[in-house]
This record gives sequence, structure tokens and C-alpha cells, in this order.
Amino acid sequence: MLLGITAPLAAAYLAEMAMNFTDMVIVGRLGSLEFAAVGLAANLFVSLLLISMGVVSIVGVLAAHAHGGGDDAAAGLGVVQGLWVATALALPIMALCWYMAPLLRLMGQDAAVVPFAEDYLRAVLWGVLPYLWFTVLRNFVAALARAGSVMVITVAAVFLNLLATYTLVFGKFGFPALGVAGAGYGTALVSWAMFAALALHVVRAPGFRAYAPFRRLGRLDPPLIRQILRLGAPVAGITAVEAGLFSSVTVLMGLFGATALAAHQVATAFASLVFMVPLGLSQAAAIRVAHGLGRGSVAAARQAGRLGIVLGAAFMAVMAAAMWTAPDAIVALFLDTADPANAEVLALAAVLLGIAAVFQIVDGVQVIAVGALRGLRDTTAPLLVGLLGYWGVGLTGGWLLAFPLGMGGPGLWLGVAFGLAVAAVLLSWRFQARTGALMRADRRPAAPSAQRGE
Repeated sequence: MLLGITAPLAAAYLAEMAMNFTDMVIVGRLGSLEFAAVGLAANLFVSLLLISMGVVSIVGVLAAHAHGGGDDAAAGLGVVQGLWVATALALPIMALCWYMAPLLRLMGQDAAVVPFAEDYLRAVLWGVLPYLWFTVLRNFVAALARAGSVMVITVAAVFLNLLATYTLVFGKFGFPALGVAGAGYGTALVSWAMFAALALHVVRAPGFRAYAPFRRLGRLDPPLIRQILRLGAPVAGITAVEAGLFSSVTVLMGLFGATALAAHQVATAFASLVFMVPLGLSQAAAIRVAHGLGRGSVAAARQAGRLGIVLGAAFMAVMAAAMWTAPDAIVALFLDTADPANAEVLALAAVLLGIAAVFQIVDGVQVIAVGALRGLRDTTAPLLVGLLGYWGVGLTGGWLLAFPLGMGGPGLWLGVAFGLAVAAVLLSWRFQARTGALMRADRRPAAPSAQRGE
């Protein structure tokens, strides 16, 4: 069951990465300024979106818990409240995207890049609302172990996004050429199509009829909304903390020059691709742990979390072996290895990939442990662990190794890898301790008065 949920979710995450990749490839044909602007704007946009998606991811946990307990009505009601929360979160993101240009200027961004970034953001913001709605439904169908539809829709969206972006950027098939803005509008249109397709599937598929979430759209449940926000806010926080870590590492790598930054981009690009599998496992673990609790079996919940962590570590170990044994082949996916001008980048990228091999194993473990704890509705402790591991140990240690101790880029990566290892150990221990406490509570005999029915 765990793998049955993981496979379509991981495929969907990979497809979403492919959409971003095709946008960059198409816009790159307009020129380097346009390419840089969309890269900058898309990173900011995706970061804001991911933080909000962290909040609404709790819908999947609540739905899985209700499903495990046989309460279909509660699962459907959770979806309705998730859609309302998503709507409330979308509005400030859209406003921020509309007024992002002055903020970019304050951050010292190139004056020639800012207008193109503004064009993109003011177009793509119209996709925020449908994409967050799609995320709510995606978590719901995954909670019911019916995530195959998500994979089909997302893979189809890759091709639709390619067509829409190409058409609107260059003005094909009778449409006007919108340039950079066309890439934003194309992504927004595809977001609406993805939500519409998944909503239609939820309405029409027999397996979802008992939940009937769209029949109660006008019903607000303030306590349930507060629960989603209370549990989801720390999830959003840990997403922001981790995204901030890697953004900071990128900025610090840039201080070592273009060669170090290029090598860093090669290593992180491959690492990000591989990371989609444990990310899918993390969501699957959250769902199966919550389902186990919902049906009153802490043992099943613990088994699901442990299995997810073991599978994630095993997969990442295989990927680590590939990084150790064939770094040149990985670098060749991104750069021309025969070009002498790339020699320094190739050498440094090989070193970073060796460090990333260790980095990947512990990164996979920690993200799955976060998901397993989310299934227990334990979201605040992972945020605190993330702050300690990612920033307190990882970034601080990386800075010390890179700058005062003179190890450069490899030192920065070693520090981050150690910080992630600390987080992986603490989060795995936390899951073990929490499930152990719940199991002991289940075995504790009832009070005498309760046994007599008093």
C-alpha cells in the first residue's frame, strides 16, 4: 500500500519539475535577460507556493485518519475546509506577486531583469488559486490510496504546459506573442486545467461519491479550519526553513565564483531530481501513519513509518552508489565534458557529488521522518528540529568549514550534510519515541472505576 501511494505521487512531483524545466527552455530562446528573470521569479513564486502547500497538506492527514476510522463524512468535510483555507492563503500570495517588482529592486536585483520578472509574476499569479485547490484534492485522493489519477493528470499537464507556453510566448496558432508573460499565463492556464480535471474525477468516480465534498462547499467549520492552520503552520515553517537553507547555500557558493556556483548547480539539480522519490514516500508515510491511527492500530502506524524510512534510505543508498561510482556520467547530463573550459567545473562537481551521496541518504531519511510525524499530527517538534539541524548545525557548520577553515565549497556542503544527519537522527528518534508512548498508553489497563462502568 505504501509503494502504491508513493509511485504516483513521486511521478507527479517529477512531472511538476518537468513543467518548470520546459518553461525555462522555452523562455531561454528569448534571451539571457528573459531567462534570468523567469528563473528568479519562478524560484520566488514556487517558494511561496510550497509554503502554502505545506499548510493544506494537513488535509491528507485528516482525511486518512477519518478514512481509517470509517468516518467518510469527516473526510469529505476536511476537504471543504481545506479548499477554504487554500482560498484564504492564495489571496496574499497573489497580492505579493503583483507588487513584487519594488521588493526586487530593494533587494538589489538588476534593473534590466526586474521588468521581465514583473511580467512573469503578474501573469502566473492567476494560477495560484487553482493550484492550491488542486493540492487539496491531491492530498485527499492520496489519503484514500487513489493517487493514480494525480499521476495521469500531472503527466498530461507537462505536455499541455509545453504547448501552452510555446504558443503564448511566441504567438503561434493565431495567438499574440506575449513573451515572458506568455510563460506565466501558460502555467496559470494549465493549473486551472489540472484542478478542473481532478475535481471532475472526484465528482464522477464511484470511489469518492460517499465523501461528496463539493455538496457542502458553503459549510464552514471554524474548529476544523483552526486545526488545519494549527497543524499546517509548522509544516509551512519547516518548508520555509529548508528552502531558506538551500537558498542561503546557493548565495554562499556564489561567493567562491562562477566555477563553484556552476558545480553547485549541477550537484543540486541531480539531487533535487532524486529527492522526488523520498518526497513521495514522505507523503505516503504521513497518510498510512494517520490511517493506522484512525483505525486504532498504533502498531500499524509505527510499521508504516518505519517502512517508509527504510525504503527511503535504501533508495537513496542506491543513488549514492551511482554518485560515488559515476560522477562524470552525471555531470555529462548538464555540461559538455569534452570542453576544456568546463574542466574546473567538472572536477569540483565530482567532489560535490561525492558529498551529496551522503547528503542524499540522510536528507531522504529526515524528510520521510517528518512525514511520518505529520501522520501522528506532530508538526511543531519537526520545525524545531529543522531549525536546529538545518541552520544551527548545517549552515553554521558549513560556514565555519568553508570560510574560517578554508575548505571552500566542499566545506559548505559537508556542514549541510552533517546538519541533515543530525535532523534525520533526531526526527527518527522522535517518531520511535512517540509511537512507543502511544503503544504503552494502549496497553495500560483502564482505571477501576472505568472497568466497573462508573
